[in-house]
Amino acid sequence: QKVVVKIVDLTRQPLDVTGQELLTKDRVTLRINVSAEYRVIDPVKAVTEVKDFADALYRALQYAFRKTLGAMTLDQILEKQVMVDADAATKVRSDMAAIGLEVTDITLKDVILPGDMRELLNQVVSAQKAAEANVIKRREETNATRSLLNTAKVMADNPVMLRLKELEALESIATKVDKLTVTNGTTGLLNDLVSLSGD
Repeated sequence: QKVVVKIVDLTRQPLDVTGQELLTKDRVTLRINVSAEYRVIDPVKAVTEVKDFADALYRALQYAFRKTLGAMTLDQILEKQVMVDADAATKVRSDMAAIGLEVTDITLKDVILPGDMRELLNQVVSAQKAAEANVIKRREETNATRSLLNTAKVMADNPVMLRLKELEALESIATKVDKLTVTNGTTGLLNDLVSLSGD
């Protein structure tokens, strides 16, 4: 008889499924990267039940995520952190237990969109942000107008405050003017702009 000795690593090991292509429910093609962690608990089964136990786990993970993401739309996948379907994960663990493997973590690491879809999504996000910025701008304009209206009401009821605001405006203008020409006389200018009370 020919005896073959095979060494099996019994420590926990990672397994990555990279660049797996699939179709979502709304027929968008995605590429995903999946990661899992497993450990051989029965080395005799692991080497006799299947030709390559790591390859068997690889294919089981492919099927599990095809079932999970194939039932979801692109928006659903992007909106939440996707975990493998519970039934699919249970089947993976059950099938792997039958060949002597214990599977622990099963994680979707990356979702990669095709180039044209990324461009479309960027345009959608830009449009949404522009709309939000426009709403904020209109809200601030409304608040500013309301504040001006309140100020106008206060000034209408208080002529002294109105004169003070006029003087503030005059002071602001005067700081930016190098030369001031008075056309109606100093007395008229003072009577028109500086008088805080009058008939």
